[in-house]
Amino acid sequence: MSRTINARRLKAASAALLLTAGLAHASDLAQIKQKGVLTVAMSGEYPPFSQPSLKGGLEGFDVDVANELGKRLGLKVNVVKTEFPSIIAGIQAGIFDLAVASQSKTPERAKAVDFSAKPYYYDGVQLFAPLSSKATSLASLKGQPVGVALGTIFEKALKDKGHDKIVTYSGEQEGFLALSAGRVQAFLTEKSVGAVAIQKGVKMKPIGPVLLGDETYVTFAKNSPALAAAVNKALDAMRADGTLKKISQKWVGLDLSAPSQ
Repeated sequence: MSRTINARRLKAASAALLLTAGLAHASDLAQIKQKGVLTVAMSGEYPPFSQPSLKGGLEGFDVDVANELGKRLGLKVNVVKTEFPSIIAGIQAGIFDLAVASQSKTPERAKAVDFSAKPYYYDGVQLFAPLSSKATSLASLKGQPVGVALGTIFEKALKDKGHDKIVTYSGEQEGFLALSAGRVQAFLTEKSVGAVAIQKGVKMKPIGPVLLGDETYVTFAKNSPALAAAVNKALDAMRADGTLKKISQKWVGLDLSAPSQ
């Protein structure tokens, strides 16, 4: 099961929930068990991790991880598509119980939400450009537009490296279209995301080395110890019995469940 929440609806719902601050938080494990449904947020615009399915709803690496978490917690899973920058606000407001949304850990996010004890996959941040590009690195693109998904660590990486012309998009699919149309000269994303897009026919190539390593986590509301313990236990079991590896190989074609050596 999946549905969509846009930014306007999320803002209105968040404001309403803030007025009932005395109530227990929606991510309290006992409440979730009582409902019997785990509400999980993701963007739905980050193939192959979350993307629209021809059957309706969403599919991908993150969707499979979310469904497996629900199965191991004895819960039905309701996957909710929402804009990536709105996910953390939705968790704080209690709209979502947790997110399986390929989120990296940053100091800013750590002030707002808690993270699973370990990443559920490991990757790297890579620059991609059209096949005809003569660019050799990010530095060689100085003064030229480089695309990135809004609110991601990729946007932060470009800013940290002092790139002077950043163009933001709602997600990777929109960004790849902009790259193909020549509206940007390169696009920064996860190495595996770009590799799968190339396999699917996007005419681009990796440029330069991986800019930085990346680790992605499940996120949930602060002060949710029971939920955190249950998620961490389930993820440890999924790692130990090869489930995370199997999901990774299904969607990416290689094992991202452990750090590369």
